[in-house]
Amino acid sequence: MRGGSCKIAGAAVLLACAAIPQDLAPDVSLLSRIITHLNEELARTPNYTCLETISRFRHDPNPGLQFHKGLAKVDTVRLEIVYSDHREWYGSPGARNLSEDDPTAFIGGGMIGNGAFAMTLHNVLAGGIFTYRGEETIDGRPAVKWDFRVPGMLKPLKISITGGEGTVGEEGSIWVDPRSLDLLRVESHASEIPPYLPLQEDNTIVDYARMRIGDSDALLAQQADSSMLEDLGIESYNRMEFTHCRAYGASSQISFDSKPQESDVAAPTLPATAGAGPAVPAFLEVTVLLRTPVSDNDAVGKLIEGTISGDVVKKGKVVVPMGSVIHGRIRRLEHYADRKAYGVGLEFTDVAVRGESLPFYADLLRVDKDPRIEAALTRRIFVPRGNGVHLTEEIIKLPELPGVASFFVKGANFTLPVGFRMFWRTRGLIH
Repeated sequence: MRGGSCKIAGAAVLLACAAIPQDLAPDVSLLSRIITHLNEELARTPNYTCLETISRFRHDPNPGLQFHKGLAKVDTVRLEIVYSDHREWYGSPGARNLSEDDPTAFIGGGMIGNGAFAMTLHNVLAGGIFTYRGEETIDGRPAVKWDFRVPGMLKPLKISITGGEGTVGEEGSIWVDPRSLDLLRVESHASEIPPYLPLQEDNTIVDYARMRIGDSDALLAQQADSSMLEDLGIESYNRMEFTHCRAYGASSQISFDSKPQESDVAAPTLPATAGAGPAVPAFLEVTVLLRTPVSDNDAVGKLIEGTISGDVVKKGKVVVPMGSVIHGRIRRLEHYADRKAYGVGLEFTDVAVRGESLPFYADLLRVDKDPRIEAALTRRIFVPRGNGVHLTEEIIKLPELPGVASFFVKGANFTLPVGFRMFWRTRGLIH
């Protein structure tokens, strides 16, 4: 693989509950119920496709390079990613024939990996040895934490970097909602790194949430953070976001890739309705009025709707009539208790136009004026300087994603009412 890259391989089945300290002992059946629930969720997850947006950063300590002052933005990579029969496939956005199971085919260099979308969870459930760690809070939600370890002899994680390639072990933690048994987060780290591999750290954090996929309410990866530190001090960091997820059914055609596959499994060919089909034309301004109120009492994944305010016209032709219904969900609802604010993300994926569902790819321009709404938050932090510390301000911003309205709302609680306005500029299909 070119540049730094990590790839998750299959893990053999091994599941055990390690010794639990008496003061942390949970219900003895809790782990068993969690594993059963998550395996059932994976078994009924439909075949689906999402747009993956990867923001890549890198730091190289070599003073002769431009990255020596800290992590610097390298690029943004967008891929169509398909989950089909417990496999991940990749292609260019809008493509119907996804023939690659390795995303490195789409980049010229730098860190990229597979597994964060779905395979990581499969491996943890199949090969993890778990230890209970108690109760915590994740983004304002109560959770139970379990540490896990996947022994290196099972060869679950393959890493390839410029200085070599090797197989390592994996360890980390999972956080689960104790009431619904839904997975909230998986955090994993490379362990048992062989001495010949010039790698100090490899870490991945994946957050999960419910999404409406077809007729099902599936538990899917929402976003992921991946970081790597090599022996030479080179740091790589990727932020992955999964948006515009939709199902495709048994009517999909299957084509066999001409390139040999290790498992001889066919790569999926998506029907036009599953991938990014005809979309709302680019460079048009669209005003959306919220049709479903959103408040701090809602949950991530809740379905929402809006209506188009005013005809959307291109060259004198109405392409989206006034009153057309646009569909989406709550993508983000994070409580920043220390700053008395919420991070909100409203994702809109498609708009109903004359009986046809068109993908909605657009950039948010602005929202209704409200003194409580901010594009970014600032907080004061102390940073080392010389022999002392210096007080400075840190700016917190939410990622900018196609079709996602991201902003902060100040206050102990909030409600975005029916009629709340969002102003967008379409970008058409993403290629």
